[in-house]
Amino acid sequence: MVVASALLVTSTSPAEPLAQQSSRQREPARTMSYRGAPWLERVERAGEERPDEVIDAMQLQAGDVVADVGVGSGYFARRIAARVGAQGKVYGVDIQPEMLQILEESLEKEGITNVEPVLGGADDPNLPTGAIDWILLVDVYHEFSEPEGMLARMRDSLAPGGRVALLEYRLEDETGDHIYADHRMSVRQVLAEWQAAGYELVDLYEFLPSQHMFILRNGTDPSDAGPETWLADFDLFAAIEQGLVEVDPRGSSRDEVELRIRRTGDRRFVVTAPAGTFFAAQGGYADMVARSDAALIIDDDDWQRWRIRAAATHWDKATADTDDRFELRPASDNGRLTAVVGALQAGTYRVSPDAESVTYAQQTIGVAEAAVWIVLADPSYKEVERWLGDRQVRAAHIAAGVDSVEPQGLD
Repeated sequence: MVVASALLVTSTSPAEPLAQQSSRQREPARTMSYRGAPWLERVERAGEERPDEVIDAMQLQAGDVVADVGVGSGYFARRIAARVGAQGKVYGVDIQPEMLQILEESLEKEGITNVEPVLGGADDPNLPTGAIDWILLVDVYHEFSEPEGMLARMRDSLAPGGRVALLEYRLEDETGDHIYADHRMSVRQVLAEWQAAGYELVDLYEFLPSQHMFILRNGTDPSDAGPETWLADFDLFAAIEQGLVEVDPRGSSRDEVELRIRRTGDRRFVVTAPAGTFFAAQGGYADMVARSDAALIIDDDDWQRWRIRAAATHWDKATADTDDRFELRPASDNGRLTAVVGALQAGTYRVSPDAESVTYAQQTIGVAEAAVWIVLADPSYKEVERWLGDRQVRAAHIAAGVDSVEPQGLD
């Protein structure tokens, strides 16, 4: 089965708060080796990740104490050191001693004296308690092998009013497709895990080309309370049930649906929908199923067009266009379908016997369609292959390390 080696996620009640969901619904990605440090210093990174704009959004003050967790070669830490000045301090945390050696060499070369390298553990960044004004994590949280312990220790290290800036490549749309799936995270995944650990979302920025930027706070900090300090989030079906939004699901194309949506009040919030959300077509068209999580910031009263990546559920029916409407159904209506789509979102890969290399399967619309059709109609791979028109499916199938695409591969 194409998705046999991926994590199979469980469905949740549509109105269940994200903070009450399991924080272990995905496999942590493999840690990038210190041998990859030159990639962290690539010239293109300034345009791809806009470090100065990220630091501007943090609104650092002279004298702030900042922890760059997953510091790597110090690409961000060196820039932050200049912002906080001689009276400030930056803790550069990494779990690889070799990476810290690279950091120390770059600090010495540039004459930077207010960055302190720190060897962290899998479940503890080894930061002083109650002393950190800002924690920055850039494309590293998805690699934490013990996220619960790390989140707890980081929360303990925050000073009153302290904040976390978390950057992760988007999983929801094509902007992050150049990054392997297990090295990306959706808004829904982040909120489920961080809220369960006692954090609250302060803001969500989407100005970066390929990454989400979350601002989070310690939800139990008594000095930092009040509705103005956090940004609410809602599951799509909970938002509908509570009358917070109006929705109009429409057809779009073979690989997405368009949900026209607007808020009914004046509150700004984030709405999310999980992989597996079902769109029942009218008029004989193919039903669609979301093949990845989706998220949208609702910040004004106008109708917004929310593009959700999806796969058709029938190969012998036409896909609906923008004049055709869908009926929305929660992902939990079909647990097996939800599981396989969640597995597709998580990505499939094969590790070499010597653990030195990883072969990733392609994530294409054809892969998603094949998996959905097999789950719903129970055909073999050979029966559905001719309908796909996607030659990358075979490459993905081979990369996953299996010889056939059969329903029992889900077990």
